[in-house]
Amino acid sequence: MNRVHASLWSVCAFATVYLLVGALHLPALTYDPIARTVRLTADMGGIPMRYYGQLTWACSAAIFGAALRLAAGGPPRPTGALTGAALSLVALDVAWYLSRLFAPV
Repeated sequence: MNRVHASLWSVCAFATVYLLVGALHLPALTYDPIARTVRLTADMGGIPMRYYGQLTWACSAAIFGAALRLAAGGPPRPTGALTGAALSLVALDVAWYLSRLFAPV
C-alpha cells in the first residue's frame, strides 16, 4: 500500500508542477526551431517549444513526491482521498490546457 500512496503523491506533484510551470510561465528548457537553440528561459518570443522543459520540471517533481512519501514515516492518508486529489489535479490540468487550446477559436 505504501507504493500506491507514493505513486499517488507522484501524480499529484506531477500535475501541480506541470500546471504551474505552464500557467505562470516559469523558466523551463525552451527549444527555438528557427534559431536551433535550447535555452532555459521564461521568454516566449519566437516559436518556442516548451513541452520538454515543462515535462522535465513535472517529472522531477513526481520523483521528488514519490521519494518524499516513501521516506515519510507517518501514517498514510486514506487512499480514496489521495486518488480524488490526484484525479482532480489531472482534470484541472486538462481543463487549463483545453481552455488555452480553444481560446483563439
